[in-house]
Amino acid sequence: MATNFNYNNLEIGFTGNPSGLGATGQLAFMDGAHFVVSGSSQFEGDWIASGGAGFHAPINGFVDVHGDARIYSVKFPEDDKHDFGELAYGVNVGVRAWILPQIEANLLVGQVAFDSDDTRSVVELGGRFHSTDLLSIGLNYRANGLYKEQFYFNVRFEF
Repeated sequence: MATNFNYNNLEIGFTGNPSGLGATGQLAFMDGAHFVVSGSSQFEGDWIASGGAGFHAPINGFVDVHGDARIYSVKFPEDDKHDFGELAYGVNVGVRAWILPQIEANLLVGQVAFDSDDTRSVVELGGRFHSTDLLSIGLNYRANGLYKEQFYFNVRFEF
């Protein structure tokens, strides 16, 4: 059974409070599997960059489950100890669902671990309006331990 969503895309967006920019790309390399790369910054000498591989599969005709495992490079604002950022690893799992013909709802939960004593939770809840098959706009609420709680406004280009 084919998935309900496209996993070949480029997403560009910005965050509010604290403000910043971000981008994510996904590329399916076989049925049910994709590569993912992501980066974001508040432009205060900080960044979050990650890359890895993930899975995606349909639950039914309207809902997909997806997840990934990534390696992270994280540099927090005002962190003078790590010139090139801290390495971490993370695992995420989420669902995407069609709630109306052009409206998608999504949820993502995960965890990023810097070492056995320092792990951070990742929670994202959002929605997306698909104006065409190739273009959509989204809004996500991010509550995670990497940055403060924030809203992420984005545009996604499917290919």
